[in-house]
Amino acid sequence: MTETITRVSQYLLQGAMYFYRPKTIYCRYQYALRDAVDPALLQEAVDAALEQADYFKMKLVRDKREVRLEENDQPFTICPGNELRAMPEETGGYLFNVSYEGDTIFFDWYHFVADGHGVTRFLTRILMEYCNRRYQTGFACPPLGSAPAYDMQALLAYDPTSGEEGMPEIEPVPVQESQLRRTMIRLDKQSLVDAALNCGVKPVSALLGLLSLSIQPFVEREKVEYCYSTDTRRTLGVPEAFYNCVASFRHGVDAGPEVRLADIAADIDANLRASLQPEAQLTQMAKMMGWVCRVDALKAPLRIKQRVFRMGETMGNFPADFWISYLGDPLGPDRDYPPALNDYIRDFEVWVPPDGASVGFEIASLHGQLICCIQDKLGRAGLTDAIRAVMEREGVKVIGTADIGPALPYQE
Repeated sequence: MTETITRVSQYLLQGAMYFYRPKTIYCRYQYALRDAVDPALLQEAVDAALEQADYFKMKLVRDKREVRLEENDQPFTICPGNELRAMPEETGGYLFNVSYEGDTIFFDWYHFVADGHGVTRFLTRILMEYCNRRYQTGFACPPLGSAPAYDMQALLAYDPTSGEEGMPEIEPVPVQESQLRRTMIRLDKQSLVDAALNCGVKPVSALLGLLSLSIQPFVEREKVEYCYSTDTRRTLGVPEAFYNCVASFRHGVDAGPEVRLADIAADIDANLRASLQPEAQLTQMAKMMGWVCRVDALKAPLRIKQRVFRMGETMGNFPADFWISYLGDPLGPDRDYPPALNDYIRDFEVWVPPDGASVGFEIASLHGQLICCIQDKLGRAGLTDAIRAVMEREGVKVIGTADIGPALPYQE
């Protein structure tokens, strides 16, 4: 295990930005299964998955000047109910949690340890282990090794700000801070694809345009600024990494009352395609991680490092009117899981607080639907109605909307 601790500790910098941010970022995936959850079998499944993924068997230790990872020798215990527990204080030191209620399994994790794409393989493995026990599915479950840490110094060579003094000149966007609420809107995926084809753009580009048009009346400016994340694992040569590998980009579009999707789709698509180029991803990620490394190297207490880090949050292109994260298939990137697993998953939700934005959109694709889970700090009613109106005007079918209620505990 000593070798594992040394290896995993190399990933601390990859997650440090989520430790230094002023608000703890807890993420939740929840899967509704086709039958009620058997807690004994779920505990066995989690134990089996942990034995095959030692990356998650760590605990976070805070000293006066640094944080580090150490082996967690405590057993992990699942719990009943859907309460979001503080990690690691209420989870036995672990940086993730598994709970259940009725037919639903809740997977929570501290963003420090992984991003959505990174944690998916581990969570999918738990589901496979559970189905093997509950339904005798016989899914193969070999060990889940994480990729080694990428070469941080090689990445930082792409940082154009490394020799600059002070902070980057990025015009701030006023983030509205009211009571955080959760809502959901479900879209017919094919109708979004058709709308995108009509504009000659990627479906995600069409979605960005539609959400910009929907939010514009609420931000009370014609120009809407949004941020989105891109997965950089393949660009960095670490496709199997559990740890955070995200480059964030910000873009603005004029989305006034008379604007239609066709007017802005091409610009949005060009920006998105440019951000997916390896050079662009490496440059942006180097800017973000360069700032993390500069802060982490300070000979100062953690509380001072956290204060300094907040001064440079614009390195991540924050803040914005809304944040969007497109997860896609919630069971695994590139469908590296048995397709039959879909037969046991009835529904899915994903909840991540809108850190650095007025509204956060987390988007997943399952069973022909786009599931848009929204966390909204605007504090004004009518957002889902506005999204529905814009979608239907542009030919995208809305399957349904729901008001979920207040934010999960510990997310504010």
